[in-house]
Amino acid sequence: MKHLVILLAMLLSLPVMAQENKEWEPIGVWPFINRQFRTATVYTGVFTHSKTVVPCNIHVGKQTLWYSQNDTLMEAIPGSIIRVEFPNGDTYMPVGSEHQFGLIVREDSIGGKVARVIEVRTLNQQALDQKYLDYLNKTQNVLQGSTMLSALADSEGGKIMEEEPLPLQTSYYFQVRGEIFPATLKNILSHIDPKRKKEYRVFTRSEEIISSNRSSMLKVWTEYFLK
Repeated sequence: MKHLVILLAMLLSLPVMAQENKEWEPIGVWPFINRQFRTATVYTGVFTHSKTVVPCNIHVGKQTLWYSQNDTLMEAIPGSIIRVEFPNGDTYMPVGSEHQFGLIVREDSIGGKVARVIEVRTLNQQALDQKYLDYLNKTQNVLQGSTMLSALADSEGGKIMEEEPLPLQTSYYFQVRGEIFPATLKNILSHIDPKRKKEYRVFTRSEEIISSNRSSMLKVWTEYFLK
């Protein structure tokens, strides 16, 4: 584990408690899935598994788990987390080669094995960079000819951006018969009944399936994996 250089006051100003945050969106200065660090059950281990109950949160930019230990914020070793269960029922698990944290939005059984729909929300760095550039261009156009004012606008722009919601992007993974794969058109076609591939292409158009939309992906899951 490695210590993070973070002011303890940040943690103290955001009480540790289990609380619903349905309208919370991560912001620049607090890029976490939840508004507060919340006590959760964390399953870890590579060769041997262990369970710990600890206040924690998920960093959307780094896609790492941060937790509180002895009044210090720490970052878990990437790849060491198996599962994180928050008291409100939200359960996260790592998916993909980069071990991104995904929220389990549906869990079923297919072929006698656990099957899941997993939603991953990550920072859209390209959109964030463009948002910052747009702000700078707008302010610097007004402040043309003054190096000092332009530098001030740059500094203030960074502060303003930190207070705004971060642009996020959503993707989905399916877990079927022990395999976890991105829910893309190509991957879905390779995992459904070959006789239904043509039907599926029609289905995506008629149902206006959007790969970043939860309702759309649950429709695909129900129609082509559970039936």
